[in-house]
Amino acid sequence: MNQEKLMLFQCVLLLCLGTCLSQRDCTGMDCPVLDNCIEEVLEKDACCATCVKIGCSCEGYQYYDCIHAGFRNGKVPEGESYFVDFGSTECSCPQGGGRIGCHFIPCPQIPPNCITVVEPADGCPQCESIGCVRGNLKYEAGHSFQMDPCQVCHCPNHGGSLMCSPIPDCDPRHIKKPMLATTRQKNISLRDLSKPHDNKQTSPLDPLAPVSSKELVEICCETGEKWASANGHCRNMELPREDRHSICRTAQRQCCLGSLKESHCLSGMNAARKGTVCEVDNNDQCGADSYKECCSCCSLGLRFRSESYRCEAHQYLGYPCSHVFLTCYGWNNLKERPALDPTAVPKRGRVVEEEEQERENTVEGPPEMEDVDECQVYQSTLCHHRCINTPGSFRCACYPGYVLQQDAASCVPGKGKLFVAGNSHCMQQCSSVAGRPHCSCFPGFSLMADGQSCEDINECLMSTHTCQMNEHCVNTAGSFVCRRQITCPLGYQISNDVCEDIDECVQGTHNCGPGFECVNSEGSFRCNAKPHCSMGFTQDTRGNCIDIDECGVVGRPCSHGFNCINTVGSYSCQMKIIMCNRGYHASPDGGRCIDVDECQSALHRCGEGQICHNLPGSYRCDCQTGYQYDMFRKMCVDVNECWRYPGRLCAQTCENTPGSYQCSCTAGFSLSSDGKNCEDVNECLTNPCSQECANIYGSYQCYCRQGYYLREDGHTCDDIDECAQSIGHLCSFKCVNVPGSYQCACPDYGYTMSPNGRACRDIDECTTGAHNCSLAETCYNIQGGFRCLSFDCPQNYRKSSDTRCERLSCPNFLDCQNSPLRITYYHLSFQTNIVIPAQIFRIGPSPAYSGDNVIISITQGNEDNYFSTRKLNAYTGAVYLHRQVHEPRDFLIDVEMKLWRQGTFTTFLARLYVFITANSL
Repeated sequence: MNQEKLMLFQCVLLLCLGTCLSQRDCTGMDCPVLDNCIEEVLEKDACCATCVKIGCSCEGYQYYDCIHAGFRNGKVPEGESYFVDFGSTECSCPQGGGRIGCHFIPCPQIPPNCITVVEPADGCPQCESIGCVRGNLKYEAGHSFQMDPCQVCHCPNHGGSLMCSPIPDCDPRHIKKPMLATTRQKNISLRDLSKPHDNKQTSPLDPLAPVSSKELVEICCETGEKWASANGHCRNMELPREDRHSICRTAQRQCCLGSLKESHCLSGMNAARKGTVCEVDNNDQCGADSYKECCSCCSLGLRFRSESYRCEAHQYLGYPCSHVFLTCYGWNNLKERPALDPTAVPKRGRVVEEEEQERENTVEGPPEMEDVDECQVYQSTLCHHRCINTPGSFRCACYPGYVLQQDAASCVPGKGKLFVAGNSHCMQQCSSVAGRPHCSCFPGFSLMADGQSCEDINECLMSTHTCQMNEHCVNTAGSFVCRRQITCPLGYQISNDVCEDIDECVQGTHNCGPGFECVNSEGSFRCNAKPHCSMGFTQDTRGNCIDIDECGVVGRPCSHGFNCINTVGSYSCQMKIIMCNRGYHASPDGGRCIDVDECQSALHRCGEGQICHNLPGSYRCDCQTGYQYDMFRKMCVDVNECWRYPGRLCAQTCENTPGSYQCSCTAGFSLSSDGKNCEDVNECLTNPCSQECANIYGSYQCYCRQGYYLREDGHTCDDIDECAQSIGHLCSFKCVNVPGSYQCACPDYGYTMSPNGRACRDIDECTTGAHNCSLAETCYNIQGGFRCLSFDCPQNYRKSSDTRCERLSCPNFLDCQNSPLRITYYHLSFQTNIVIPAQIFRIGPSPAYSGDNVIISITQGNEDNYFSTRKLNAYTGAVYLHRQVHEPRDFLIDVEMKLWRQGTFTTFLARLYVFITANSL
C-alpha cells in the first residue's frame, strides 16, 4: 500500500515538473506598444498581449461626457459617436482610433412655408405647422378663406402662396353690408388661359430655328392644343424632325393631353347640370377618368346647393374635385368655351356695369357659346398693366411710358419702344408706308408729337363717349367706363358704389332729448324714453336713476340724539352711544364704540425687542422672530438656531445671527437659491487652467495635453523638451523641439527623412536625376551628395571603355617600358569614421603567371601622406588609408604598377577617386 502511494506521488511530481518546464520564459522580452488599443488580452503561453479592440481614450473634460454617454472607463470604440450639449455637438472616435473629434451640428433651416415655429429651451427651432402668408396674416394649409364678398382664396396642403379666384355670378353692388370672411373651399379655373402668341413664320413641325426653350414650349404647346381641338385625341401627332432634348415633343404632348382633359372635364360638368348619368363610353379610354370625375364632383356640388347646404367642400375631396364642386355650386350659366383665337382683334365699345348690358356686349359665336371675359375673371393676374378682352381670348397692353416685353404680358419703363413684328422704334404699333416705317397707336390712344409715343385719349372730356344721361363717364387707359349715377335715400350713404345705412346714434346726428335713448334702425333711428325713478332715487342729466342721500340734506331727518345712516333708496336713525368699556372709545358721531389701538397710540408697556399686537379692547407683547422670552431677566433673548437644530438647517456651515441664522458653504461650493443647500461650483468656467480643466465635486483638476507637464502651481502647463530629456538618440541627425512634441531633421542637402520619421536616408541624386552633371560627365553618388566625374584619355591613348584608356603606340623601347600600357579610372567612397589602417584598393595582373613580379607605388595625389602601398605577394599589391580623415574630403591619387614578366617591364596606371564623406545618419 505504501509503495502504491509512493508511485502515485512520483507521478504527480513528474507531471508538475513537466507542466512547470513547459511554461515559456518571458524574461527580457520586449513587447511592442499597442497604439490606440482600448482592450487587450494575454493569450495562453504568450509573453505579449494582443489588442482585441481599437478606439479612443477620453481625456480631461471629455472623460465625464464619455461616462455620461455610457462608455465604460472613458473608452470609445472606433467608429462610434455620442452627443453632448443637448444634442448640438457630435463627438466621434475615427476609424483606427486616436483622438476624439467633435463638431457642431447646425440647426436645420426653417422652411419658408412655416407659419408656427416652436423653440425648445434645449434644442433647435422646429416647424409646428405650415401654411400661407399674405401681408401680416397667416393661413393654415389645406383650408379656404373668403377674403372679400366676391373672392375666395385657398392655401394648398403643402403651404406656400395663396391661390385666389373670383366667385362666379357674384356682384358686389348687390351686397349692402360688408360680409365677414368665412372659411370656404375656393373655386379655381380648370386650366390656364392661353396667352396670345406672335405671328411666327416657323412651324414647330419644320426644322427648329435657334430659339429659346421658352419659345419652343409656347410654339409646340399651341400645336398640341390645336391638334386636340381638331382630332379629339393625341395619337399620331406629327413630331418635329429636330428636337433639342425632346423639349418640343414633351410640350406638344402634355398640352394636347391637358386640353383634352379640360374639354372632357367641361363636358362632364355640363352633363351633370343637364341631369345626365355620369357614365362614359368604355371604348373611349382617353379622358374617361376626367369626364367621370368632373361629372360626379359637379353633381355633388349641385346636390349641396339644391339642399341649401353651405358652400363648403370637404377638405379630403382633393384637387380638382373640390374646385369642381365649388364651381358647380355657384355657377348658374356654365357653358363650353369656344377655342381661343389669339389672332382676333379686340372691339372697342362702351362698358356698362349691368348684367343686361354685358350680355348685349358679347361676341357672336356658335350656339350655346358665350365669350369668357378673362380680364374680369382673373383680375390683375394675366397682364402687368392693362388687360383687353378679345373674342375667345385677351391681349395685354402697357401704360404710356412703358414697353411690352416679348412674353406679351410684362411691362418695363422705356422710351416708347415695343417689340412689334421685328420693329423696335414704335411704342405700340408699326407699319410700312411707302417703304418707310410708320408708327400708330391702339384704339383709345393718340400719337404724340415725337411720332413714336402714344398717350391716352380722355373720351369723357372730348364728349366721344356713349354714356346715357343717368350715367357718368369714367376714363380708363385706352377706354372708358359708363357707371350709373347712384342716389341713396335719406339715412343711407354711398360706399364703394353701394348704399350703406348711416348709424346716426354713433355719429351723434340724432335729435333725441335728455330723457330718451337713441336706437339705430335701417335707414333711420328712434328715440326710446328712459324709465322713471322710484322713491329715494333721482334722475341725473343722462336720465339714469341715482340714490338720494337723505342724511346730507340741510334739514336732517333724524331728531337730536340719533345718528342718520343713509341706505340705498332710504335712510335709518340710530341712537348715539355715550359710555364705552375700557379699551374702547366712542366714534366721532357718538353712535358706536370702537377699539383703542394701544400699539399705535404708544399706550402699551412692551419692553425693548418686543412686538406689540393689538387685541379687541387690549394688546399683547410678543418677542420678535428669532427671539424667546427669558422669565428670569424679563426680556427677549436671541435664539441660537444652529445649536438648537444642529445639522437640520444648513447643508454645510450654520452661522448664528441676531434673531436668525445664516448658511454658508466651504470652498468649492456656493449657496443655492433656497439659502440652505450648497451647490458645486464649476471652477472650470473661469478657465483657471492653461490647458485642460476637469471639474470635480468641490474642486477642480488641471490636466495637460500630451507633450506638456503640469508645473508645481497646479495650473500652468509647460512644454516638455524631449530632445534634452531623451535617453539615447531620438533622431539620427538632429532633434528639434516643438510645442507639445519634437521633430527630427536632416541636413539641408543630400538627405531625406525615412518613413519612421527619425532616420535620415541618403538621396541618390544620380538615380533620381537631381544632379547637374553635363552629358560629357558621369554622375557618381556619395553619402549626402554626388560628384560629376569626367574621364578623358591623354594624348597617344584611345578610350576603350567608359573607365579605361589604351595606349596607341610607343616610339621606342624605353617609352614602352615607362609609359602606362593602360590607364583605368576607379571611384571609391568611405566615411570619416572608417577604422584605420584600412585597405581600400588591390591591384595585380589578371591573369597572373608564374614568375610574375610587380612594383606598386603612388606617383601623384598623396602629398599629405594619407595613403600608403603594400605588396601582398609577388604579383599583388594594395593601397591603404593609414591616417584618419576627420572631415569630408575628395582625393585623386595615381597608383602605378610595374609588371616584370619574361624579362620585360610593363607599366599600368590606376587613377583612384577617393571620396571621404560624413558618417551615416
